[in-house]
Amino acid sequence: MASSPSPSISISTISDVYHVLLDRGMSEQELAQQSGISRKDIENLDARIPISKLNKIWDIAKDYTQQAEIGLYVGEEIDPARFSVVAQASFQCETLRDVLQVYARFFSIVNEAACLTLKEGDEWATLEFKSLSPDCYCISEMERMVVTALARCDYLTGRRIKVQCFNFQHAQPEYIAKYQEVCKGELKFSQEQTGIVFKKSALDLKVKHGNPYLLSVLTSYAEKLLRKVASSSDIKDKVRRFIRRHLAEDAELDVERAAKALNMSRHTLYRKLKKEQVSFQSLVEEVRQREAERYLKENKVSISEVAFLLGFSELSAFSRAFKRWTGESPAKFRAKSFNGVRLD
Repeated sequence: MASSPSPSISISTISDVYHVLLDRGMSEQELAQQSGISRKDIENLDARIPISKLNKIWDIAKDYTQQAEIGLYVGEEIDPARFSVVAQASFQCETLRDVLQVYARFFSIVNEAACLTLKEGDEWATLEFKSLSPDCYCISEMERMVVTALARCDYLTGRRIKVQCFNFQHAQPEYIAKYQEVCKGELKFSQEQTGIVFKKSALDLKVKHGNPYLLSVLTSYAEKLLRKVASSSDIKDKVRRFIRRHLAEDAELDVERAAKALNMSRHTLYRKLKKEQVSFQSLVEEVRQREAERYLKENKVSISEVAFLLGFSELSAFSRAFKRWTGESPAKFRAKSFNGVRLD
């Protein structure tokens, strides 16, 4: 059986790190030989590359610069000439809230292996970055995305956004001093998700140079790119990624919403899945089981919290489902994974 294609990213995702390496003295030829990416590739803003090349270029960057914290440096780069279509479209909005919502809407064009979500509370808002697969989580890229997001918000509004805290899914690295220099706010590591928590009132800040006409034109083009990305990927992987995005929101996990998110009718999605000999519900079960096993093995959250994160309203319902999947209880599975060490 042929393997599914790996998630892809827009070439613009690596544009900043590519140019930083050239600025640091690496030759185009050497970089092309090591990464398989040439200047011609970088200049084709519609090009897409497998996510493995993203991880590869970060490994090259860390090795060449001898700086494990290179992602934080690259994140501070602001060059409008290198902005992606998604960035350029979102930057034409009227307010920062609109900018982030548009960017989140088209984020799979930028990176199929991650999703961006804006959550609003009473006083605080959170811009959350979620890697849809542990295999695709890259610390340097996550650092770059967080720092870039904040730098662009400042750039667009002409104001420094006040951040309450920065959450990072990975453990605290040795280069904490660079984090403290770049991220002006409380730092939290080994968190459930990576994200920026800031004053909700900042979302109402006006964008300096928003243009309604350009917003319409660029959004229309982004819609075409989104449909192209959706049609070029394995349908099962696309549905799995949708499910991972909405696991904690059980009401969102229905085939109608999935079809809409994938820019197709319910009938078309049903037909495509049937052709692959799977159903939407079987993929929900598959993703829930994989995520449950991952959460339990990571040992970062309690079993009750795992149940909530997977969209179960009650712990007992999760326990029954997990036993059906694996033949053992969540507590026993975790105990076996950690030689008896448990959170509950």
